[in-house]
Amino acid sequence: MKRIIIFSIMVFAAILFFSCGRSEDAQDSVRAIAGDGTAEPAVAPGGWRDGYVLRLNSAFYTLENDTDSETDRVRWIAGMSLGERVQMGEIRRATFPSDGRVHNFVKVRRDNGNEGFGWTTQVVEAGALAVVIDDRANLFTSPRAVDVTGTILSRKTVVVLYPDTERDGFVKVRAFDPIAQANRQNQFVRTASLSRRTSDIQASILLQTALPLATTGAAGIRREALLESAFMDFPDSVFRADIQVLIDPNAVADATPPVPPRTEPVTSAFMLVISDNVNVRDFPDQNAGRVIDRLSKDEEVTVSERTAENFTIGGDSARWYRVTTPLEGWVFGVFLE
Repeated sequence: MKRIIIFSIMVFAAILFFSCGRSEDAQDSVRAIAGDGTAEPAVAPGGWRDGYVLRLNSAFYTLENDTDSETDRVRWIAGMSLGERVQMGEIRRATFPSDGRVHNFVKVRRDNGNEGFGWTTQVVEAGALAVVIDDRANLFTSPRAVDVTGTILSRKTVVVLYPDTERDGFVKVRAFDPIAQANRQNQFVRTASLSRRTSDIQASILLQTALPLATTGAAGIRREALLESAFMDFPDSVFRADIQVLIDPNAVADATPPVPPRTEPVTSAFMLVISDNVNVRDFPDQNAGRVIDRLSKDEEVTVSERTAENFTIGGDSARWYRVTTPLEGWVFGVFLE
């Protein structure tokens, strides 16, 4: 009798174990389809992962009658900020009132603890924030130049890039192009076309937030405040000239061309870049020089000349060096050795 009881317990335990295993396998195999038709990672009920909002004033919805059905209708309750960090939960299908169609929405938890839903194409899983600094940032279907799509991602577009996909000078990104008003999902762009610097990202966000606002009344006051903040708080941003024109349209027209500083030849032709995302400018001046490219840490560069005098930027004093390879332009000497 004792053997029969022990055997029965073992059989019951085995059934329970395999039953749980099948249940977990079934959960793991679930995939929710995003708005662009790509598969999103499955998220267990109540599970959260980091995400970013990629569209200005992206809608934050609630469900009017949450019955866990596709007939549930979303209702707008607030807007979310471009670049806002959020927590992402499960993907839900619900009805959008404007067109009566069923769409995919992702559960969102904001910093203030409020929970709701956002578009799966506008709230994406976090990688690293970056911003497009190139006027011709081509999109590619793979990290190969031959796979160019013919589509360009607009300058100042804030993107999420995924560092583990970086390969041969390309990286996979997700973005919402504010000019084309289109989603750009899981495509590649050249890393040289992007900046990961906080000053460039934040200046772009402030600039894009200000642009749609009216120039008069309360909206005009807010617009001016946003532009002034972008100009004053991020003086080394690559978008400084764009912002300055909006603050004072006559600033560029009235400005006299900068006087080139005295230079001298450089004896040692090779130098090493000692920081990441180092600006390369077309003129040896932080304000007058336009950023034309960037250099990465440990890159070896060839220099041909330097300014005869030191310049001080942010408390650091150094000369400007003219780089000739692997690209051409001026680099502030504090970033070279």
